[in-house]
Amino acid sequence: MDRVGADLFSTAPHTAEDIQELKAILAAAADSAEAHMLLGIAYRAQNSPDVLGEAVAELRQAIALKPDLTLARLALARLYLDMARPSRAREELETALEAMPDNPQLLSLLGETDRALNNAQHSVELNRRALQIDPTLAQARYYLGLALVDLKQYAEAIRELQQVAQSGANPAESFLALGVAQLSARHTDEAIAALREAVRADPSSAAAHIQLARAYRLKGRLRDAAKELDLAVPAVTGGVNALYRNLEMDLNMEQGIVRMQQGLLEGAAESFKRVLAADANHAEARQRLAEVEKRIKDRARAKKPGGGA
Repeated sequence: MDRVGADLFSTAPHTAEDIQELKAILAAAADSAEAHMLLGIAYRAQNSPDVLGEAVAELRQAIALKPDLTLARLALARLYLDMARPSRAREELETALEAMPDNPQLLSLLGETDRALNNAQHSVELNRRALQIDPTLAQARYYLGLALVDLKQYAEAIRELQQVAQSGANPAESFLALGVAQLSARHTDEAIAALREAVRADPSSAAAHIQLARAYRLKGRLRDAAKELDLAVPAVTGGVNALYRNLEMDLNMEQGIVRMQQGLLEGAAESFKRVLAADANHAEARQRLAEVEKRIKDRARAKKPGGGA
């Protein structure tokens, strides 16, 4: 089991093989909390919405067998955040912190949980506390950068996220976050460079392709933007949890704006309608759809005999 654990925490785990080995271990020792925990981590590492429920079940079983297994609570909290269930993540982290109140990883993840619960200021405080305990903890600096973006403190956010990106820690996520911060600060050229690095690190990242498309659109490079959006489609299609639904809305929104600027009005209208089907209260989609439909009617009117001004 030690070998499996080492593999799962490596940069390139062999999850399919690890899952089979862990299932064999559990067939012989069903009460092994560590094996249930590692199996849950292995399911999560597959990065597939189809097995998220199984990952949750295995991690909860590990905690039921061994309530003081902090690593299992940490993994379960991360998983709940992936599933857009921050309140459940907070419960697990608060329980773990009762036993380990100065654990910087727990403090940092609790900060990110608070950010997901719309308390970015408390997230900043918790992640700064984690960095006081461990200044090398890239996770805390990354989450601190995200919280500072939420607070619109872009210059400070960019400084923090540049440190994370330069450290080489999780380049796909760190360059994506840096690019988003730079876009928010209207540093579009720098954002494009960072987002290209994010796409290079993880070509399957729909979020990176969508944000790079947005950056290209803001530079007027509509053809490049459309190409990035096409690359995002396979990574978004078929997802079932809240994360995938939000990505799909972002994709459709950006596609609608690009098509609108390209003059592809019918395609733009369809994209905005898909956003509204997912969120009927999406104000920008509703506003843009109304504008597109007006332009379609004006165009049709102008084509009719005597329809011009």
